[in-house]
Amino acid sequence: MSYDLYFVKGKDLNSDNVYDILEISDLKSDNEIFLSKDFMKSLIEELKSEGLVFEVFVGKDEDYFELNFPSYQVSMFNSQIAISLPYWDENSNAGINKDVKQITNVLLANGLRGFDPQSEEFITEAYEIHETFTETKAEVDSLVNTEIQSHEANTLLYVGIGLGLMLITFLIWKMIR
Repeated sequence: MSYDLYFVKGKDLNSDNVYDILEISDLKSDNEIFLSKDFMKSLIEELKSEGLVFEVFVGKDEDYFELNFPSYQVSMFNSQIAISLPYWDENSNAGINKDVKQITNVLLANGLRGFDPQSEEFITEAYEIHETFTETKAEVDSLVNTEIQSHEANTLLYVGIGLGLMLITFLIWKMIR
């Protein structure tokens, strides 16, 4: 699970069409929201010039780029750009918030519009994720802990049933002998 922010090209992004647009996976170059390889490469260079440090993974035919930061990533497709931050404690700090804000500024300055599906807010200016990320992470952590506790309780139940069956089997065997 991760906290995701999506950016697409196009001025008419709204609550009625945002999810349909985000589901588009393969675009033709004549579509108004199409992101070209050259555009993606220029964004990568601009992010580097901002002082951000990351490794670049290039997809086959250079139609996909993945920018790998130490604890999160930015994925660039021909239909959208996504920032994905796993719900790790290290992603809940001011440094990561600053990086994401810088990335957001670059994307917005290059004509992209953003969307935060966790808060269902559109991103039109530098975005502060720290508070929303921390709140969402707390909810995810709580849900995961509940699932773990439930799993542990079930495990104890099954161990108890298994031991009980072994005891009954032993007692029956002793009575027969």
